[in-house]
Amino acid sequence: MKQVQSIRDYFKLKKPCANCPFLLKGAIELRDGRLQGIIEDLLSNDHHPFPCHKTATGEELETEDGDYTYAPSGEERMCAGASALLMKRGAPTVGMRMAFHFGDASPDDWDDIKPLIID
Repeated sequence: MKQVQSIRDYFKLKKPCANCPFLLKGAIELRDGRLQGIIEDLLSNDHHPFPCHKTATGEELETEDGDYTYAPSGEERMCAGASALLMKRGAPTVGMRMAFHFGDASPDDWDDIKPLIID
């Protein structure tokens, strides 16, 4: 399994995909309540990142109790739309704050796309 080489790699996406779920226009259609659930999870748990759907290439594995868990491939990258949303709300994840501290990302990296992102 290939692993992300650095924090900088994980936070390198600065523009949303054409159908990023966080876009005001052109967002991928999700089932009812899914986007709100993602946002609530991001805002209530700053240890939980949200990878770009185009980089989430890992496997879904069944657990012993019949649930499913995602096994990362190491190719995942933080969703630019989620990053911009979190910065708009003043709620960067722990990983984002670490990236800011170590100089691997900057709080203003997503400023240009904030107007394109839902509130």
